[in-house]
Amino acid sequence: MLTNREGFTLIELLVVIAIIAILAAILFPVFARARERARQTSCLSNVRQLTTALMMYAQDYDETLPYACRWGPDDNVREWHEYLQPYIMNEQILVCPSQAGRSLGYGWNWQNFGYRTAAGGFSRNPGRTLAEIEQPSETIIIGDNPDEGQRAAGSRWIYGPDQQDPDGNWTDDPALANVARRHNEGGNYGFVDGHARWVAAMTAAGEEDIWTVD
Repeated sequence: MLTNREGFTLIELLVVIAIIAILAAILFPVFARARERARQTSCLSNVRQLTTALMMYAQDYDETLPYACRWGPDDNVREWHEYLQPYIMNEQILVCPSQAGRSLGYGWNWQNFGYRTAAGGFSRNPGRTLAEIEQPSETIIIGDNPDEGQRAAGSRWIYGPDQQDPDGNWTDDPALANVARRHNEGGNYGFVDGHARWVAAMTAAGEEDIWTVD
């Protein structure tokens, strides 16, 4: 005579738990990458808007890019992103979605645009003119700033072509360079011609020509 079974045996329960654990181990990294891909896309939109704002600023100032930073009366400092406020009207686009706790997720290519000019001056000099940029579509001007744990993490500058390791020593090793890796091992960058795109960290750290005006 057949009897009704009630519940699972211990072995059956363990098998089900093991299957769920295997599926979770497979799917969770996929979900994490998908979430980061969404944040990467949102970040790229921010960088594109900031780059567009830079181009608008340049058109209003005789095709001259803003200062990286400038000292004014009483030692007040005005930085690149502050010059863009009339064009962006929304400080939220300065925040990288993958670093939501930081008020500034992007940095300025300080070694080539205004902070250090062709004349070798420091900060008080205006930004470069667009005509000075020989390869605008291949020259970075802004982008994701260094990640947590890197040299100058979350700073208002980005550091090409000379890169530093986490201890602040100059390095030629792309694996140690302080370039963004938070978006699937790369970062989003804006270029002088106005376009923005994702660049792999190894490329950003290893190709000096995308950072330099010449």
